[in-house]
Amino acid sequence: MSAEAEDDALDSWTPALRLLRLEPGLREFSALERLDLRDAGLVQLPLALAACVQLVQLDLGGNRALDSLDGIDRLPRLRILFASGCGLADLPPHGPLSRAQLSMLALKANGMTLLDGDALPATLVWFIAANNAIRAVRAPHRLQKVRKLMLSHNALTTEALEPLIDAASSLEMLRVACNKLETLPAAIGRHPKLAWLAIGGNPYAQRQLEARCARAQDSAASEAASEAEGAPLLLASSESPELAIGEEVLGRGSGATVVIGSLRGLPVAVKLWTAAHFSDGDARGEWEMGRLTGACTHVVRTLAVFQAPQLGMVLELLDGASAAGGPPSFDSVTRDALDTTAQALALADALRVAREVGSALAWLHSRGLMHGDIYLHNTLLCFEHPPPAGERRVSAVRLSDFGAAACYSKTDDGHALERVEVRSFGYLLDDLAILCRSTESASAPDVHIRNALAALAERCCTAESEQAPGFAQIVDELEAIGAVSLAL
Repeated sequence: MSAEAEDDALDSWTPALRLLRLEPGLREFSALERLDLRDAGLVQLPLALAACVQLVQLDLGGNRALDSLDGIDRLPRLRILFASGCGLADLPPHGPLSRAQLSMLALKANGMTLLDGDALPATLVWFIAANNAIRAVRAPHRLQKVRKLMLSHNALTTEALEPLIDAASSLEMLRVACNKLETLPAAIGRHPKLAWLAIGGNPYAQRQLEARCARAQDSAASEAASEAEGAPLLLASSESPELAIGEEVLGRGSGATVVIGSLRGLPVAVKLWTAAHFSDGDARGEWEMGRLTGACTHVVRTLAVFQAPQLGMVLELLDGASAAGGPPSFDSVTRDALDTTAQALALADALRVAREVGSALAWLHSRGLMHGDIYLHNTLLCFEHPPPAGERRVSAVRLSDFGAAACYSKTDDGHALERVEVRSFGYLLDDLAILCRSTESASAPDVHIRNALAALAERCCTAESEQAPGFAQIVDELEAIGAVSLAL
């Protein structure tokens, strides 16, 4: 190939491919802020990477032979690094990665057996190390700034996890589903900030789930218990004559697809799992939780379930429903990203959302069930159509997405785990306040609702667990707020 032809071919390459080809010191790479080097066959970091002095986000995922991050500390502005599915099983303590100034790091599926804080940046606020084989933790104090910690599908025991939770004093979200926890770590109950927790699929939660399912089956068989009312149908398979599954896709998530369908002639949504495991837990656990929550009126109800030829559940279809908030971003880390224009709410509607989500949580925790992922982005709203007086008003509220849900022992751990969920509910109240329009000429009822919700949110989010209300009390207080606002 001539030099001219080679230059033309090079010009057609992506910046990532060109970077792999060229030598260091190239000025054209100095302005790059994001770079994707996934599945590039790397065995080491390209020398030319040092030229990317403005790089903020780098993806090295899928480079199976990449077993070293030498040179990563020479990227002064790098804050987000994806290195999942590489060969980084043995990160050296005090190595180049530990000197990087990262805020977010993903090391999913690297074959790691040790979580060594000395090998990691002390600046991390978001760390993903799911789908490894981690069974030991060293130097957990280095993770004291971490707010979001994703460790599902590892081999952590209660004894290994306990000191990590204590050391991670900024921790708000912890995902440790499908590990080897035989008991609930006591550190969970005394943590001052933990608000979102996934523990399903562990021996501890699995024992509780199996016992709860056995009781539910006994209730359904006898038809003597009120919980049997509204229990989902158990279909022989997805080919049952009662069920028709369409092709229109309503949504896709971690390891599952939701499509349109009909059950006994009524429109429904059908969730089909395509993977056994996902970041917050496992398909079987979510499927079982769907069976257990079918009688709760304030969640997206599970109408039927089946296991063949794949796990699936039939859900009520909410026409025109939309999430009340957006999922967290790199900047917000654990808090929902909110659109105060498109997702704006009237204060009366915000109170309704709070009351119905709170009622769902009271129902769950009274039965030893926790949701694990209480957010506005997991709260579906329907609106009146056409909107009265030009202002949209909420007509239905449903709590959705039980992927992080788990069963627990009310006797041993009820206070600790309800306390965690109350804190996340407090953040949801904060977010509802953000979405409510504020006007100088607010009515007396609106002023009362806003002030009362703010006071309740503060009590829910307190670090002093003994001062926080439980969900039964929260529902009573929300009802009282509504009654007072109507009287003003």
